[in-house]
This record gives sequence, C-alpha cells and structure tokens, in this order.
Amino acid sequence: MERWAAVVGVGGLGCPAAEVLAPAGVPLRLIDDDVVERSNLHRQTLFAEGDVGVAKVEAARRALRSRFGVAAEAVRTHLVPENAVDLLAGASVIVEGTDTLAVKFLASDVARTLGIPVVHGACVGWHGTVLPVLPGRSACYRCVFEDLPDDEMTNCAIAGVYGPLTSVLGALMAADALRLREGDDATAGHLARYDGWSQSFRSTALARRRGCPCTP
Repeated sequence: MERWAAVVGVGGLGCPAAEVLAPAGVPLRLIDDDVVERSNLHRQTLFAEGDVGVAKVEAARRALRSRFGVAAEAVRTHLVPENAVDLLAGASVIVEGTDTLAVKFLASDVARTLGIPVVHGACVGWHGTVLPVLPGRSACYRCVFEDLPDDEMTNCAIAGVYGPLTSVLGALMAADALRLREGDDATAGHLARYDGWSQSFRSTALARRRGCPCTP
C-alpha cells in the first residue's frame, strides 16, 4: 500500500478516525484482535447490530468499503513486541486509540524506532486526550507518562465513556494524522484535552523530558 496509515485499535476512537482517513484517500491497515459486542455499538461507529460477534477489523473493513467504496487491510491480531515492527514498518503515520497502556507504550516505542509519526488518543467518562508525536522532534508518550504504572488505571472498559466523545476525539486524531503525514508539525507534542461535559478544549505544548529513553 502506498502512503498507508496504521490504525491500532478499531474501537471508539479507531472507528471515527478511520471514517475520516479512508474517504480522504489514505489507505488503512486496521489492527485489532477483538470482536464486536453489543455494548460497543453506541460509540464504535463503523459497526451495526449485525456485526455483533464478528471480528472488528473485518466488520470495519466491510463498512469502509460499503460506505465509502474504499478498501482497507484487516489484520486480526494484538499488537505485541513480537509483531509490532513488522506490522507498523512502512506506515506514513500510526493512529493509536487502544485502552491498553502496554499497547500505547509499545506503539510509542516502535514509532520512535522506525521514525514514524504517531497520534495517541484516550478517553474515559466525559474526558479525552489526543497527543500527536513526531519522533525525535517533539515530546512523546513516554515524556508524559514515563512508564507503565504498577497498579491498574481506569479506562473506558472499566469506567465507561460518553458515546459522542469518541467521535470528537477520533476526528481530532485523524486531523492530526493527516497533518503529520504531510509533514506539518504544528500540533506535534501538544497534548489536547477535551471535556465533553463543559464543552471545553485546551491544548498544551509539552517539553521533551530530559532522561526520556526516546529522546536522543
């Protein structure tokens, strides 16, 4: 695929991001190992009732072709250290919207190793964040969070999420992905925070952390 983007996690954030990127002409590689559940339908916008029990990557691939007439590559697997480089090498940008911290750190590390821009997204309850990263030039995920915590942190699977919030965050992630793949670093290293309850938005420029293993 030419100038393709990797979407890691085809859920509440990955679905709306893919809905923006695919019709914009960006070939997609969809990476996820989960299946569609009925509880997903209020926020995972590529899926319908008939997709329950179907692999998310297959249901998403089918929806993108049906709605926009575009093809996407479906890779049903979990991103792990053993396959991450092979799956992400050659991407023009990585869109990471999983709710698993280990995958977020892995995507960040591999993006740095391969020199590929990455956009991280997360949301829980009424709040969400987006962090676009240009490896070697902007603050990265490890600059902010350093390493995996010792105890479990809350995520949307535990605390729930306001459905429309994921579409807002997914669209913001796609916008940043389009910028980064074209060499526009205006938002790289800026942590965007969106509060769906108060309808407020704040973007903070982050400094690269001294001692971060991803900082040369």
